[in-house]
Amino acid sequence: MDIQFEEFKKTFFQECDELLADLEHQLSVLKIDARDPEPLHAAFRAVHSIKGGAGMFGFTRLVAFAHDFENALRLMRSGKVAISEAVLDAVIQSSDVMSDLVQAARNDAPLDAAHEAEAAERLTAAVGTERASGDDDDDADPDDDVAVFAARAAPSAATAGAQPRFVYAIAFRPSRQLLQRMNEPLLIFRHLQELGTLAIEADISGLPAFADLEPLDSYLAWSMTLETNAAITSVREAFEYVEGDCELAIDCRADRGAPAPAPRVVTVTATPEPTEVGTHLPAAPAPATSTIGARGQGLSSIRVDLDRIDRLVNMVGEIAVSQTMVYQHIDRALTVSNPQLFTELSQLLKLTQLLQDSVMAIRAQPIRSIFARMPRVVRDLMAQTGKTVVLETFGEETEIDKTLVEQLVDPLTHMIRNAVDHGIEPAAERMARGKTPDGLICISAAQRGSQIVIEVSDDGRGIDRDKVRRKAIEQNLIHPDAVLSDDEITNLLFAPGFSTAENVSNISGRGVGMDVVKRNIQKMGGRVSLTSESGVGSKVVIALPLTLAVTDGMIIRVGRESYVLPIASIVECLAVSRQQVKVVPGTGEVLYVRGAPIKVVHLAQVFNIPSAASGPQLLVIVVEVDDGQTIALAVDEIVDQQQVVMKSVRENFDQVAGIAGATILGNGAVALFLDVVALAHMASVGGSRRGPSLPLRSSIAKQVA
Repeated sequence: MDIQFEEFKKTFFQECDELLADLEHQLSVLKIDARDPEPLHAAFRAVHSIKGGAGMFGFTRLVAFAHDFENALRLMRSGKVAISEAVLDAVIQSSDVMSDLVQAARNDAPLDAAHEAEAAERLTAAVGTERASGDDDDDADPDDDVAVFAARAAPSAATAGAQPRFVYAIAFRPSRQLLQRMNEPLLIFRHLQELGTLAIEADISGLPAFADLEPLDSYLAWSMTLETNAAITSVREAFEYVEGDCELAIDCRADRGAPAPAPRVVTVTATPEPTEVGTHLPAAPAPATSTIGARGQGLSSIRVDLDRIDRLVNMVGEIAVSQTMVYQHIDRALTVSNPQLFTELSQLLKLTQLLQDSVMAIRAQPIRSIFARMPRVVRDLMAQTGKTVVLETFGEETEIDKTLVEQLVDPLTHMIRNAVDHGIEPAAERMARGKTPDGLICISAAQRGSQIVIEVSDDGRGIDRDKVRRKAIEQNLIHPDAVLSDDEITNLLFAPGFSTAENVSNISGRGVGMDVVKRNIQKMGGRVSLTSESGVGSKVVIALPLTLAVTDGMIIRVGRESYVLPIASIVECLAVSRQQVKVVPGTGEVLYVRGAPIKVVHLAQVFNIPSAASGPQLLVIVVEVDDGQTIALAVDEIVDQQQVVMKSVRENFDQVAGIAGATILGNGAVALFLDVVALAHMASVGGSRRGPSLPLRSSIAKQVA
């Protein structure tokens, strides 16, 4: 039973993470447009759900704070409290405190009681209410008076002075699993009580014998009569948490404001066909019956541990390798000798590919969850800097590998901080330059081939390259006489410890911003580049692999050795004359492609292996490295393109210069996965001259196989 309880608690915290993320998103939307009531309703539902689950597990501090939070949101929903800047700031701060309380409950960590007390006081002061005291809360708050439902409830303050217009008959039968999903019927009754005069009758016919009773199952049903001035939409709102998890019938038996009213019935069941039907009572009543469907047909999603998905993805990756092996043994002779086997084998390969695509999609999720956090970052920065910034996001539905999602938060946050602090000018300076007083930051995401490209741009002052150069000289990053291009000066911003800020503040000045961005992006197998135009703005572009599980690779050969290049890094493949390669003193061999010089790196020289290439032609592959620069890799042969599963050499063997990992090819041979960034660095310092020897490759093969 303890194990089962812990599983329920784990599920509760998983749901809290989702609800808190949705809460922050809805409050961000509300901050932009307070006229739309739906974000406020969604925020209330999120807080309400967290409160209900916390009560089940005895997290009293979380329940108490959520109760104050819920009351404030209820007053805002009802229109009794105007949605002002001060109110929204207090509500947003409360969402942060609620997140802290959830984490404290999750980790069973101590948290100072004053942590939530200050936020609760600020919230209640903003909405003009008083916090509920611990001793007399049951007497002061009619929401907590359970005994009131034993008989007809008293009218609420909102309806006490007016004759109720409508009489609703409500039949409510929850599903057996309603309580397990952290829904509480008592909360529904409390909501209905606020609308008017409520009478309730319980149906206990579904109760089993005591020995068969399951504590977590729901057995009761209820019949209710509600006299109220509220429209049917308000009545349905009380059941919005349990739609799809109950059988519900709402019958408007009387409309005292209209002659000879006809019955109006709204029925909600657990599994109807969803239809969209208006629910407002007509001005001239006529017989009408409508069916309102549940939000989903049964379960629309399930939670699965990421480790299980990772194992499944790895297994499918191995299937992809095996598929390539099988495919290499299919030849035209098979179509003649055994056409039926050829047909069935081809169908199997197609199904395997579909399986791989489907499994890859399981681990993909919209990048919206990351973008939703950025408005909050911008708001906090505006409060600290006094600047006004508009944030625009595009491509929120672009899907990205789940393992990359959390790793992207820090890089994006650093880029936003740099854009607001360094890029966006104060309003007076912007207006003097003919710009709008409000700065603009755009974040976009799009899939381009096998990559996800994320761009963060601003319309600020751009990068002052003269200032960057002076700072780099002061910090001994470059020699005073060094001749650097604009791109090379711009890329100094990625140097560890480099900062152009004059003073260290809470926002910048420590030199860990863009360096963190670069290192984190490289860890994800991606690259980052920065462009800027003085007085116009800056743009940071991040390119990431679509998935980390299976990679599209180009198989190349140097001498007798096979290597794999990531397709995402390849710009183009060229066959050039050896006379086109020039030797530049201090740089090495250079190839001019469309007038632009590109450094040539001979893999045979870097890895110290004999090359089989001869003749007047030289085969080169132009690849892009992390800083936007390109190098040309000289190879002997391009063999094939296939999907590969990369295994870490560092984890299974040791760190090898120029090698990112290893994989098994379709023919069963082990190929080393090239690290183009490391190769560019090795070439800049003259090459390694000691590559993976045959014993090393044999050891790697044993580990990878």
